[in-house]
Amino acid sequence: MRQRVRFTGATLALAAFVALSAVPTSAHAQIRASEKATVSQTADGTTISITYFRPQARGRTDLFGKTVTMGEVWTPGANWATILEVSRAITLDGHAVPKGKYSVWFVVGPADWTVILDPRFQRFHMEVPDSTRDQVRWRVHPTTGPATEILTWSIPEVRADGMQLLFAWGSKRVSLDATVQPSHPIPIARADAEPYLGTYEWKWSDTADKAIMRVALAHDGTFMRETHTPFPKWYPRKQGQPMVRINTDWFITAIMMNGKVWEMDADMVWEFTIKDGKAVSFEIRDSTDELVATGKRVGP
Repeated sequence: MRQRVRFTGATLALAAFVALSAVPTSAHAQIRASEKATVSQTADGTTISITYFRPQARGRTDLFGKTVTMGEVWTPGANWATILEVSRAITLDGHAVPKGKYSVWFVVGPADWTVILDPRFQRFHMEVPDSTRDQVRWRVHPTTGPATEILTWSIPEVRADGMQLLFAWGSKRVSLDATVQPSHPIPIARADAEPYLGTYEWKWSDTADKAIMRVALAHDGTFMRETHTPFPKWYPRKQGQPMVRINTDWFITAIMMNGKVWEMDADMVWEFTIKDGKAVSFEIRDSTDELVATGKRVGP
């Protein structure tokens, strides 16, 4: 027979305390005056990330001169040193930065500032690194802009070959230009392009579209370019564009605008079949490896 348990006020209070104590909490959960943030961007397979803490101006108008004194080595953040991480080697403002993690520091001056990247990345914000040969250093010229209350790192520009990193706090701005290494070089030697040069007839695998089209592959001294007949209404930007080798006999199209790569069309992979040293046919597959078109050689 079950006995009823009578709960007194003291018992209920104790039970409530125990229940609250049992709620999972993080020992590290806390409100910070400068909260943590991360900004990250990928360009051509290279990912660049900045992890930092974000101090606020809180009414301080002379941030650079009083809050951050002239000549001071200062991390552009708070609490812990701001961290730059690059998944592959890049250049920043033309300076080589190998793959890895770096603490970021500025030496603030009246006109020019110095950027310092130090491979000792896990550092307290007051733990200023000494100078070493492993550091990457260069001078920048800050610009001015509308007041930014909370310190911000952003990536306002992304290109096929890189991106712009932008620091902003108060009225100061520091822009860093990042250039990434190309995943697949676009130029191809004529001797390497020779097996694929010629004219092909091709059609979509969709049986509803039985139109036969032609594509001529020619080398212009630098690139192997594709010219379609009739004009490719399905994607006119492909006309005359370079083909980029991504594997032994696989190519994709590089869409270029004003002499710079705008896009790599990885949704259409040309897979050539070679016989006696010359391409005799190809299949075009999409990003899911589904066959979307087939072609065969019809001319030299």
